[in-house]
Amino acid sequence: MVETMVTTSTDDRELLFCLQIDCEATQLALRNPALGERAIRGLGEVLGETGMRGTFLVIPTDLEAHGAIYRELEVAGHEIGLHYHPWEEGRSEFLGFESSGEQRRLLDEAADRFSQVMGRRPTAFCPGYASANDQTFAVLEELGFRHGMVSLPTRSLPKCGSVWGGSPLDPRYPHRYFRCLNGDVDFVDCPPTIDPESRMWGGAHPQDLRVELVDAKNHFYTMQKSVRRQLAEVVPVPHLHALTHNIFEFGDRTDFRRLTFEGIVAGARAIAAEHQLAMVPASLADLAHRFRSRVPLESVAAPALDTRGRSFAKR
Repeated sequence: MVETMVTTSTDDRELLFCLQIDCEATQLALRNPALGERAIRGLGEVLGETGMRGTFLVIPTDLEAHGAIYRELEVAGHEIGLHYHPWEEGRSEFLGFESSGEQRRLLDEAADRFSQVMGRRPTAFCPGYASANDQTFAVLEELGFRHGMVSLPTRSLPKCGSVWGGSPLDPRYPHRYFRCLNGDVDFVDCPPTIDPESRMWGGAHPQDLRVELVDAKNHFYTMQKSVRRQLAEVVPVPHLHALTHNIFEFGDRTDFRRLTFEGIVAGARAIAAEHQLAMVPASLADLAHRFRSRVPLESVAAPALDTRGRSFAKR
């Protein structure tokens, strides 16, 4: 069990709401930049109408295709970061199958391409398929990434290099040598909101707050369970973390995914009101900043087993 020191503030009655958008419409399997442009413009519109903020995590080719739009979204208050699929660069399909040296090289090159479009290096990151290994977090720290979504708790997809077992459900500093534990890496991992008890894909994947996965009714119950758990456990930053992709017609007001997102926001507001929480639109950068302000990195102790039972063993 990892012990952390949590500081409190007058913001404790907040519920942060984050939407992550993985932008990959130009990937080799799709190659539809026109759809990607319609999607991100539609997302900008619906985020504005609902008063929410987005974190757009973008593969390099999407950035290069629509750089002006991403710069506009950033000026409007949304966050732009890096999304990455190694197979787009001729490597293996999953980041979790790469060595630390290859991860460092590939992500450094991708960050350079990002800076050519956005005028700065990215600080937010998400690997495709939540694929990572025990070297990934230290590489991200070394390259200057500060936060992002890397883990997907309870997912077990070995063929995708995405095995997360009982990794923490909430924002955390990861362990330097074992990805599923908390530790001392100066990177805030922000997993998506999930329901660990509702299983999909033959039990390998939890129901998560992915807009396109199920309807708003089912998402409501996932959010309700998550918020109740977080309040009972007194987590440092109560939050909801939804996600989607820029491969749907979010500009169409009748599109199922747009309607579902609007329903998710309405449901989240109802849950916040039920618990007398102020719902706060947030980027992943905002979530990570709140976490850092309440959980100092140096307060995270090394993992330790509860070994009290050993005293009862026969000698």
